[in-house]
Amino acid sequence: MLTRLKINGFKNLKDVDLRFGLFTCIAGANGVGKSNLFDAITFLSNLASMQMVAAATKVRGTNGQASDIRDLFTFDQNNTPLPMEFIVEVIAPKTVTDDFGQEAKTTATYLEYRLVLCLATDQNAKEVIYIHDEYLKKKSKREAKNELGFTASEGFITTFVIDKKHKRNTPFIETIEEAGQRIIKRYGEGEGSGQPQKIPARRTQQTVLSGINSNSHPTALAMRREMQSWQLLQLEPSALRSTDEFASDSKVTAQGHHLPSALTRIGLYADVAATLSQLIPGIQSVEVNHNEILKRRTLQVRMSGETYTASALSDGTLRFLALSIMACDPDAQGLICMEEPENGIHPMRIPQMVDLVRQLSDAPGQDDEPWSDIVELRQVIINTHSPLVVAEVPAEDLLVAESYRLGPSQGVQFKPIKGHWRDTFERNANAYFTKGQAQTYLSGQSSPSKSKSVRAWANGANQQQPLL
Repeated sequence: MLTRLKINGFKNLKDVDLRFGLFTCIAGANGVGKSNLFDAITFLSNLASMQMVAAATKVRGTNGQASDIRDLFTFDQNNTPLPMEFIVEVIAPKTVTDDFGQEAKTTATYLEYRLVLCLATDQNAKEVIYIHDEYLKKKSKREAKNELGFTASEGFITTFVIDKKHKRNTPFIETIEEAGQRIIKRYGEGEGSGQPQKIPARRTQQTVLSGINSNSHPTALAMRREMQSWQLLQLEPSALRSTDEFASDSKVTAQGHHLPSALTRIGLYADVAATLSQLIPGIQSVEVNHNEILKRRTLQVRMSGETYTASALSDGTLRFLALSIMACDPDAQGLICMEEPENGIHPMRIPQMVDLVRQLSDAPGQDDEPWSDIVELRQVIINTHSPLVVAEVPAEDLLVAESYRLGPSQGVQFKPIKGHWRDTFERNANAYFTKGQAQTYLSGQSSPSKSKSVRAWANGANQQQPLL
């Protein structure tokens, strides 16, 4: 679970400090920078699995071209690229399985990961990304009690925050200066772990975290697995309509593949149909046809007395069918980011839609099960520009994004709702909204960029310091 994210120098995200609960809605006008936050999250997720340049070229706006990665960085007045800084705080899994199928228990679950990337020109006049700093450490239960402001009850902390004591309290990864160069040190865990591995920061093409694949480093591997689980849900009609082979994976992908196999695995046909019927009237049943000759599965929906295969359903119906399957999947885990889930839904169905996307997470509800019954946390972050969606989201789950001028460029600030848990951590006493102001702003009846609070915040941001 992602609990906090600090960003400085990624696209228009400057001196951003965000705290997350199990469900978070980020509301803001189009073009303000909400999608850039999701790009930063997926960038970090990709950095946990692939080389830095490959991860950078997957970010929206680079067009898959290494020559465009400079667009991800912020530049000073002399057109010099500034460091791109991230601080990530998470609650990681308590157990982890390595690339060889071996399981291990972590020594800590509340973790902080810091990564600083720089852009430079090599001897061939080619722009390259290199690591200036990489750091991973554990955080204590005491810190969890002070810093987890959402629904972090004593039961939650007892269940999910592990902090085993060690004679040696070194970080799992750290960067030092040695013989005139930056060296990243990776430490083993437990007694007899030996000397730390040393990696020259300027030479490595990937993060040290992304290279951890064995259970000899269970806590660092748990951090990597947590970041790898973050995904931006971008459901594609062709994927949603596809059939599955009997041997297909049974987990729904970010694009929407494998709906028939996922539904076959979970078997909760009636629950999925009931969930979908709240959004689309007339739904009677959801089924899977198993063709024993072709060894293929096809999703079917019975609606208003007629049976339709997935290929005959509308894009909107398929989208919410996928969300219904994911919401009913007991094995679903990790962080899901969703952009404007209200698209394709009738305004009268917005309350049911908000309830559905909340069901994708483990956010507490009226019939919530005890934390001890949950093995791994499910988390959802959505963004929206709809005042109708904001009206249905609890105030404690809401952040409001708005732009401001920062010198010649534009930045974005994320404001909590006054009087709720995020407001406790806000550094600027003026940097907040009321829920009514948020709805008015999104309906186009106000101009928040001219407000006193934004001007005051922007003036302070002009004198910002690096996060690290």
